[in-house]
Amino acid sequence: MIKNNLSTDDKMKIIEAINSGIEPSLDLLMKLFPVTAEKFGLQALERAKIPTIEYSGKRSRAAILSEARAGIGAAPLQNVRCFGETNGEEWRNLIVQGDNLQFLKTCYRNIDPIIKDNVKGKVKLIYIDPPFATRSDFNGKEGQRSYSDKVDSAEFIESLRERLIYLYELLAEDGSIYLHLDHKMSHYLKIVMDEIFGKEYFNNSIVWHYSGWNKKLSSSFEKRHDSILFYSKSKNPIFNSYFRNWDSKEAYVKARKQKVRVDEDNREYVLSDAGGGKRIKRYLDEVMNEGVVVDDVWDLDKINNSSKEGLGYPTQKPESLLERIILSSSELGDLVLDCFGGSGTTAAVAEKLGRRWITCDFGKHAIYTIQRRILQISNSKALLDQKDELGNVIVKKGEPYNQQTKPFCVVSSGAYDFTRIMDLREQKETYIDFVLGLFNLSRDEDKAKKFKLANIYTVKENEPVEVYPVWDDEFLKEVKIDEDYLREIITQSRGRLRGSYYIITPESCTNIGDTLLKNQNGKDIYFKMLTFPYKVLEDISRTLKLQEQPNSQSDVNKLITSTAFYFNEDVEIKAALVKGGLQIEKFITKILSNEEKRFEGFSGLAMLLVDLDYEDGKPFNMELTIFAQEISENGFVKLDKPSARVGLIAIDKHGNESKPIKVE
Repeated sequence: MIKNNLSTDDKMKIIEAINSGIEPSLDLLMKLFPVTAEKFGLQALERAKIPTIEYSGKRSRAAILSEARAGIGAAPLQNVRCFGETNGEEWRNLIVQGDNLQFLKTCYRNIDPIIKDNVKGKVKLIYIDPPFATRSDFNGKEGQRSYSDKVDSAEFIESLRERLIYLYELLAEDGSIYLHLDHKMSHYLKIVMDEIFGKEYFNNSIVWHYSGWNKKLSSSFEKRHDSILFYSKSKNPIFNSYFRNWDSKEAYVKARKQKVRVDEDNREYVLSDAGGGKRIKRYLDEVMNEGVVVDDVWDLDKINNSSKEGLGYPTQKPESLLERIILSSSELGDLVLDCFGGSGTTAAVAEKLGRRWITCDFGKHAIYTIQRRILQISNSKALLDQKDELGNVIVKKGEPYNQQTKPFCVVSSGAYDFTRIMDLREQKETYIDFVLGLFNLSRDEDKAKKFKLANIYTVKENEPVEVYPVWDDEFLKEVKIDEDYLREIITQSRGRLRGSYYIITPESCTNIGDTLLKNQNGKDIYFKMLTFPYKVLEDISRTLKLQEQPNSQSDVNKLITSTAFYFNEDVEIKAALVKGGLQIEKFITKILSNEEKRFEGFSGLAMLLVDLDYEDGKPFNMELTIFAQEISENGFVKLDKPSARVGLIAIDKHGNESKPIKVE
């Protein structure tokens, strides 16, 4: 272990820099990492500046990553439901419901047992298609900023940049990322990507050209393409040239600008340049089988309304687009990540191409859309010929895939059972278990006893962990964690403390960050704050000021971020089959509006998820989504073909969902 030459003053400067969200100075970094500084030449790197985009609110990379290291915003994952059987520790693909930034931070910390050692540094391919709206797409209500206002601001660029920084950390060394953009943001994000991944690792700006109705515009050319920025993490990424079939022999000949001649065996060929002034014969029957290497302009149609592939989901991308990306930049069994899941195209294509996958979305509509798509994957079209062990083709490309879905789970990031924790201040033991769980710790009071200090309930890396006593009214109202508080702990320890001392505390109960102090014997004690927004429980959780779940199809892509933690509330729904549809007889949700009032009637309902062939004991298979604007004021819902086996799940405006019910 190589020792550094940090003085106490140096250590305090580093702590101060981290707490202030700034990078330590270069001389401190060289003291902290002397071998790294010498090996990689930090001074040379400091001089090798690249153009960057600057704006108000931009934070350093170090400050962004330090949040996750400290546990800020990283939320424990919870299994909601799982499908398929596994043997022991076998991998399960993941649909993650929650704020994708929380999930990325959790993966970066690499502590949560669901993802530990399976994601960080292991992702071979990332594809993301962030929802970029135009100013007219979403309108704010009652003076609120609309989604498009955020899109058009530096705030949105920084929110995406923050996610890209964490995505970089999750990529394997031979991994790649494809960032899908339209004309509004591609030029800004090219600079951001150069900054994060390095301009030397920029491979392509892929042009996805698609067809559409011709329009005569008065001031510009018609916009008919998206850009996909393709970066790798190293100079040796996984890459397989992708071949497409020639449309015809005529197309090949036209592309080569050569004439066909026919040899003595009546085989057609053209003369092709072999270099060095030489030409060789290229027989058309051979080159047609070889196909043509795809370049960086992709002519692929969008999904139209009549396509069998279409799910009616806004911004759904064609499987052919993701097929090209996944086959080019990953191998069988590799892990593919898409943290803007949407309709689940990335997950579905990865599944059919034999890759492992993780996808994430905040919207319940998206989660159930993806779940249904994966559960019904056998009915979708095969993307490649399926062969048996002897190499015989058993399913041809384009035929039904006809393969069983691989095991997967729907997991929740940052959602907690609200009813369990509302009264945690009055339930000390439950509260302690809950906050320890936030940091993936469990009680170990036998080990904690040796420290002979109050409120120590477990150890972390053999160091004491204190739970700040919010159940004590005097502490909650009068006492804040500051330097005097920490010195009192040192006094009570009578010189026994040294090394690290952790304090789990609500953010609102501390006036100090990580702090280095001396004990009575001059030994260092490093107080480390494990903070969480528990103030949410008392002040924010009752009103749940989140981005609301969409109540119309056009609003589906509004959900990008949320507060750091949110809580699951009970939702009740009762309905009956009537002529022409169904009638909602009861809907109850306990959430409050931004005005801190209960939602009356059906006003708190965002959507109904409908399974037209529901059976108890089987997975809920969402076949239809009915948004709030489609529900009449008296609760009538029109269904073209209601059956006696209709199942319903109600989603309220904050994303809470009812248990599935069968409508009689």
